[in-house]
Amino acid sequence: MVGILLQGLSGVIIGLGLFYLLGSMLLKQWIRLDAYQLTLSMGVTFLVAIVCEISIDRLYFSIMDKPLWLYHVWPIHQGYTSGLNFIVWPAYGFYLYLVHKVLVSKRVLLRPRWLHGLLSGIDGPLLEILANGFFLLFYGTFYFYYLPDDMGHYSSIQVIPIYMLVGVVLSLILDHLRRYPRNWLYPSVSYVMAVGVMFV
Repeated sequence: MVGILLQGLSGVIIGLGLFYLLGSMLLKQWIRLDAYQLTLSMGVTFLVAIVCEISIDRLYFSIMDKPLWLYHVWPIHQGYTSGLNFIVWPAYGFYLYLVHKVLVSKRVLLRPRWLHGLLSGIDGPLLEILANGFFLLFYGTFYFYYLPDDMGHYSSIQVIPIYMLVGVVLSLILDHLRRYPRNWLYPSVSYVMAVGVMFV
């Protein structure tokens, strides 16, 4: 178990560092992190992602009689997710927070704002390829494995509309919560609920 946690942490730490450096390079200055907004993005992303990940793959299985993806590292919920996702999905929330900061700073604002969620259909599969490439390179296994082989099992074209839909839902929720007065219950309850969905 310790080895699995170290595998996940190593990938997340490298990924977070690269995301931060890339975002800072795009802005030509170090990005100042707002602890509340960052944890809100991480917690809500974790909750939305874990609920959607499990329910969407179950729905896909009920229609197609096979899952769209299966996790190979610490699989839980019949392999529809991984026990490591309590650190991986919040890391995606960190990435989304940085993307939001860069877009706002560059004044690249789509109207309505939820249209930014469609970008998840592009960056989601790319990040999956990077994650699986990292695990294959350093640990000799896929982190998760897509049954369709249209993208070498690293990701799948079939997941693009799913990422877009979930990205729009997540954008709407985060945009709504950002307008509320700061309340640390939002990120903390989101994270606790997501862990509950995973392990209960």
